[in-house]
Amino acid sequence: MVCSNCKQDGHTKPKCKNPTYVSPPQSIQEDASTPILLTEDVIKKLTRLADLCKEVAGGLGKGHVEGVYQQALIIELQEAGIRYVSEETMPILYKGRPVGGGHSQRLDVGLLSYLPFIFELKAVSKPISPEHHWQLVRYLDYKKQPYGAVVNFNQSDKGSLEVQFIVKQDEVFYLYDLETSSGIELSDFGLVKTAEEWGWE
Repeated sequence: MVCSNCKQDGHTKPKCKNPTYVSPPQSIQEDASTPILLTEDVIKKLTRLADLCKEVAGGLGKGHVEGVYQQALIIELQEAGIRYVSEETMPILYKGRPVGGGHSQRLDVGLLSYLPFIFELKAVSKPISPEHHWQLVRYLDYKKQPYGAVVNFNQSDKGSLEVQFIVKQDEVFYLYDLETSSGIELSDFGLVKTAEEWGWE
């Protein structure tokens, strides 16, 4: 049989060691109209990080929990000589004060060298969604880092590895497409009506 993924004979897509990845979904690619100017070096490094995720997906296949993919990614980073931190806990701040009740944030993998970058990893059967983007944005904002990716080792039968980059440029976060060097702005909450307009006064 010929694999529908890599077009090589001898296996099928579920057995393929070269999984495809989506970055970002087609609907976002079509709407992405803001040019994002990154240096050639940064683009090369983002591509390399996506390739490391692809290596993990091909090496492990489906059927593992997020933590297994995280540890495999750490092995890839070690072999590449890229320094990292994992499971870093950060407080959730509101007006400069930590929100109580034991609430905190935990980033999966952050890079200490190579590129100021954070990985947010998933291993779910549904595609990456906006709440995953915002989770990463909060980490990037807290750590004052401009680059990150939500990576989903998609567990559905037909799901592919998803790597979606988020880039901060001019104080705005964008969902970034490597192929078109453009992105779509991620818009945070905004008060479009005043309290008086809402009838609260």
